[in-house]
Amino acid sequence: MWEIMLLVLMVLTRTRTEEDSAGTANQLVTQRSARRRKGNHTRATIATDSIVEEHADPSADQHVEQPVDEPIVDPPKRRGRGPNLNRSATSDLPKGSKLSLQMHDATKGFIGASATKFATECGIVIRSCCPMNFHKWDLVPKEVKDVMYEKLQGKFHLLRENKVFMEYVNTRLHLQWKRTRGSLSAHWKANGGRTNPQVARSKMKSDCRNEEDWNHLCDYWELESTQKYNEQMEANRAKQVITCRGGSRSIANHVFHMTNQENEMPPSPLQVYHKLHFNPSKSGWQNDDARIEYESIVQQKNEAINKLISQNVEVTSAMEHEIEKQAIKSVCAKVKTTKSAWEVGVGPVLRKKDNWMTSSGSEESQPASSETKNLKDHVVELEEKLKKNTEELDQNKEKLRQSDEKYERLERYISTKFGDFQSSISTPLGTEASGSGAQLNEFGNDDQV
Repeated sequence: MWEIMLLVLMVLTRTRTEEDSAGTANQLVTQRSARRRKGNHTRATIATDSIVEEHADPSADQHVEQPVDEPIVDPPKRRGRGPNLNRSATSDLPKGSKLSLQMHDATKGFIGASATKFATECGIVIRSCCPMNFHKWDLVPKEVKDVMYEKLQGKFHLLRENKVFMEYVNTRLHLQWKRTRGSLSAHWKANGGRTNPQVARSKMKSDCRNEEDWNHLCDYWELESTQKYNEQMEANRAKQVITCRGGSRSIANHVFHMTNQENEMPPSPLQVYHKLHFNPSKSGWQNDDARIEYESIVQQKNEAINKLISQNVEVTSAMEHEIEKQAIKSVCAKVKTTKSAWEVGVGPVLRKKDNWMTSSGSEESQPASSETKNLKDHVVELEEKLKKNTEELDQNKEKLRQSDEKYERLERYISTKFGDFQSSISTPLGTEASGSGAQLNEFGNDDQV
């Protein structure tokens, strides 16, 4: 009897143990499936999966209930961009090949597909070669600029003998130099440069050239005069209600990429304005001010076109583009000084001092020195004086001619009224006086005898 009871207990105990092991295996399999759906393939997960596969019942997966409505969780995305690795923008080109650059006619900038890569490469060269202990681009030594030109020449066709072309390159490097200093300054401010300069100094930006440059810039930013200047500039930028959404690409390059490749028809100024202030993927218009400004431009354009149509004038596409340009300037333009190099709807344009770049034979010319400029100004001043004197002389001649005409008319009138008038005025005064007994003394006065 006791033997039978012992056998029954042994059977029940074995059955319970098998059920517990099967339940544990099923739970581990469920966890493994969930981890695989989440995509968390870590070393611990792989190790757990191998243990489960060794000890789980092969038929256990058939009874596992897979959750259907459980959402699949993606791994967290990386936010922001990491430090600039200074990778070349032309690394995908075949070895030994170079890119050509296309200059814009009205602005000192490059356009085309290679313009963006050139700007990126200029930034890399600036960060790796240019020292930051010069607070003006014109103070950077020529030897340093020549080193940068050499690095760019290895990947782009630089016309070193063409002074106009190299002025474009110099302008591009200057812009990247300013942008690099701006990014370093923003990093210094973000790390408490204004409140705790020592902590900010200890956190050098990863793409800064060396510690010497970083310490020199920190010394400059910690100056009271520099901080006042930066505060004033920030206040001025805060007043800008409407800004451009064109990014780092210039307006001229936007126009180039918007040009129809089939008929080479450029976009209208209104289309360019719309592209630079409206983004369908970012809530449309930049703000209500930009939308109102655009509506005002359209209204002025329609009024001008309707006025021409009422006068039976056929409006061509060129005329329409000119009307749009004038409307944009009328609505958007602010009072600019004569030295301003920015034009609404165009962007940075050539200044008066850059006329040598567009003159004939400009490849052989170069910017005039201060002495030459003073001589030219003096010549212009003399030419203006000569022109003024010539105009005054012409006016005097005209007055004299009018006076002679009046005298002739008066003489004819008197002759018709008085017949002996002509004979009386034709007699010399000296003869008439001498005939009447008058004599001239030694002083030239008349003495009556």
